[in-house]
Amino acid sequence: MEDLLAPSGRTVHITGADGTVRDWLVSPVHGAPATDLEAFLPADGEPWDGRWVLTNGPDVAELKERLAAAHPIDGSQDLPEPVEGGPLVWTAGAAQREDEWRRVRTGTDGLVDWSQFCFTPEYRYALAATVLEVDQAEWRTLEVSSTGPFVLWLDGVEVLRGSRVSYMEPETHRIRLRLPSRTTSVHLATWQVAFRECRHVARLRVAGLPVRVTIPSPGADETAARIAETVLDQVSSPSWAQHSDVATLTAPPGVGLQVRVAGQRWQRVRADDDGTVPVPLSGAASAPSPGEYPIDPGDPDHPHDPAGPTRSAEGSEGTGASLLTTGEQIIEVKVDDERCPQVRSFPVAMLPADLRTQPHGTTSDWQRELLTHAARPAAGKQGRGVVGVLARHALDPAITVQHRDLAATLELITSRGDCADFEILALLHVWHRIPAAQWEPGLRETVARALVGMKYWITQPGLDAMCYFTENHQLVWHVAEHLAGQTFADSTFAIEQHTGTAHSRAGRDRAAGWIARKLRGGYSEFDSNAYLAIDTLALATLVEFSQDEALVTAARTLLDKTLLTLATNSWRGIHGTAHGRAYVHSLRSARFENTSPILRLIAGVGTLNEELLPATVLALANRYRIPQVLRELAGSEPEQWWGRQVYRGDLAFERDLLERPYRSDLRIWRTPEVMLASVQDYRTGLPGLQEHVWGATLGPETQVFITHPANSDTGNSARPNAWAGHRVLPRVHQHRGALVHLQRFTPTDPIAATHLWLPVAHVDEWVQNGDWIAARRGCGYVALATPGGVRPVRSGETAWQEWEPVHGGSAWIAVVGRTAVDGPFEEWVQHLERGELIWHPRGPQDPGVVLVPPGGPRLVCTFDTSFLIDGRPAGVCPEGYPEVEPHLDNPAVHLPFGAETAEVSWAGSTMRLDIGGALRALE
Repeated sequence: MEDLLAPSGRTVHITGADGTVRDWLVSPVHGAPATDLEAFLPADGEPWDGRWVLTNGPDVAELKERLAAAHPIDGSQDLPEPVEGGPLVWTAGAAQREDEWRRVRTGTDGLVDWSQFCFTPEYRYALAATVLEVDQAEWRTLEVSSTGPFVLWLDGVEVLRGSRVSYMEPETHRIRLRLPSRTTSVHLATWQVAFRECRHVARLRVAGLPVRVTIPSPGADETAARIAETVLDQVSSPSWAQHSDVATLTAPPGVGLQVRVAGQRWQRVRADDDGTVPVPLSGAASAPSPGEYPIDPGDPDHPHDPAGPTRSAEGSEGTGASLLTTGEQIIEVKVDDERCPQVRSFPVAMLPADLRTQPHGTTSDWQRELLTHAARPAAGKQGRGVVGVLARHALDPAITVQHRDLAATLELITSRGDCADFEILALLHVWHRIPAAQWEPGLRETVARALVGMKYWITQPGLDAMCYFTENHQLVWHVAEHLAGQTFADSTFAIEQHTGTAHSRAGRDRAAGWIARKLRGGYSEFDSNAYLAIDTLALATLVEFSQDEALVTAARTLLDKTLLTLATNSWRGIHGTAHGRAYVHSLRSARFENTSPILRLIAGVGTLNEELLPATVLALANRYRIPQVLRELAGSEPEQWWGRQVYRGDLAFERDLLERPYRSDLRIWRTPEVMLASVQDYRTGLPGLQEHVWGATLGPETQVFITHPANSDTGNSARPNAWAGHRVLPRVHQHRGALVHLQRFTPTDPIAATHLWLPVAHVDEWVQNGDWIAARRGCGYVALATPGGVRPVRSGETAWQEWEPVHGGSAWIAVVGRTAVDGPFEEWVQHLERGELIWHPRGPQDPGVVLVPPGGPRLVCTFDTSFLIDGRPAGVCPEGYPEVEPHLDNPAVHLPFGAETAEVSWAGSTMRLDIGGALRALE
């Protein structure tokens, strides 16, 4: 007799509301080095003849399409049967690959995602498969969206092929066909070539009447699996940031689950009666050394910080500069039933615990803490590579440099991998600081060959995808060429057969031009909490080792100015201002900011994380001394701070791959309890990339902000993504502790809404009423309003951290407050709710707001009209014409554009910025 309870051998799923298929079987990416680029591009001559696009320049798509034509997807091959865990044999490029099918469920954007940051050029092939089922044969339109060439097969027959390449947003291709009244297997092969960040995604949408999606899976039962899917869709992670080595998920009470962390063994767990699911995280803790302070002894609002022992962010072992470590671990969850194979993934991050929000100790203590931290191996690692060598030598001058210390750095340089320029500076520090007698035999010669054999600028011959054109990379390359040439002055460099002296001169001239531009106008990547640290690394290295005293003088002046802005635009060790370039992990927790160890060294505030090279270089500097006024500024919180910073300059194609002016206008409001900062009207209504345009900061894990998401990704290869950057930049204006955010959506927006990041697990209390949501941490307050208010995301990886506006969120206001001025939190919130708040004063199609914040002036703004402060337009001087903008203007310094000098004064300490003298020295 037939067993009616036997498993059906498959799981069954519905598509998204728009017909997007979210359940797939996928292959791994099959990558192969792109070794034939010389057949498509000249390796020498002017780079503008073609090879400049290898840096992922804005015009790279045409080259990628030519490469795709030469490396086509084989559409004639036999396709592997789609069965979960089954064999997957197919031809990818010139090789036959053998793998097994793995199940994935996409994010809400439906994109199957193989994206990756690749440090050297690489061809990439990937395959996905699913099965569609309909009960009645009918016509459907299939839409395939992909960032690269693809081939679509139905039941083994090729039906659609695409050849277009895009950078971040996929191109869409359509075909109309009849689906038979049964199951239809679908195979989708994709192709990409990676030059640095590689957005490798594809989506399938079935337009018309809905279809079912089935995934063949031995032992699975579709009825049990359907129940499991509804359970998994209620599992949530209420905090990405984890203070201890046990994360807490939530699930329906009593349900039996299996969990695993970072690919380790599955463990059986059961949700408690209250729905909590504790999950031990992986990685060994390292206890703090005597004299270190993992608990913040000076935070008046949180004197008992729940942070556990020191944890290290994950990253590439042995590297010296930033490689965008995130600290993330992945928790996988499934229902504890062999008939239910579906899995959900929840990223969480173990926080570095050595946080300090107020200075404690002396400058020598801070230096020792940093070097001790850098000298210890990171959790689960053998060492910290170059930065570990430098720190260990500072603590014990008798140590020997080992091959293993420099292996990863040398590999990146000799392979001409992206970010090799950072590693060159790290190697030069080891070269000059540690005597030759303390190197393992042959290692010093290996380093010399690597540096003399390296390429140092885009105009030099060679086909590679190293980044030369972003602002921070430009300076690092120039400093690297100048100092490598100076170090090996009599050697012949392989790249152009020029002497080291000639390279030193070329690097010097380019560095001088770069420094002069930034002294005059400031950075285009304004206040990036990733790359200001790299600028600091390059400037400090130049000061330390250059023999050109004029260049050293200018670099020292710019380093003073750069660290001044870091100090004035930070709050309690958090670089909480707007950023011209930011990444998701550092917005979710400031403990991961690249600038945090620098603040720790300067003023004893911030976090000791894994982004250690810039701070270590500063700590070891002999020719640069951190001015005392910067220590005072970074380590103190005034009762009120209202600052402004305007950067202006010009981008040039031969260095920036863009040709237009740049400008940013930052406003910074700081009190001892809270910070609010933003960039004003920045490229409003234009496509965004990685800009963080505003944020309210109550603590390291309570950085509150709004974005217009481009997709559901949070990785570094999607730019913009769900939380870093905006698909379309908003209009933002700020007056002291109040801010207006206005968004105009476009017909092409895949997500015609904004969303709010407010992780309530990290606040002391929060309240929601009508249009308003407000939160308190310690004595600091933040409140936000949008028409119709917000609703929390209640499940998934952003539960109770992400908030969705009820009516799309085209208009927002944000207000910050504090107990000392605004009274108890409850009264402050009631005052806001009773105050004047009018949405869309010019009509429902024109986002705008009228607001009177507590104790403040009447603020009025729409997307197209002036930002009015008590009826007067911002940016108009009292005489009635547009203002002359200052360069820096805050309680510590006033610096007009074009000024020769400026006096910085705070807490009895002073510093003189002699910009005119530095510029004259370079002439």
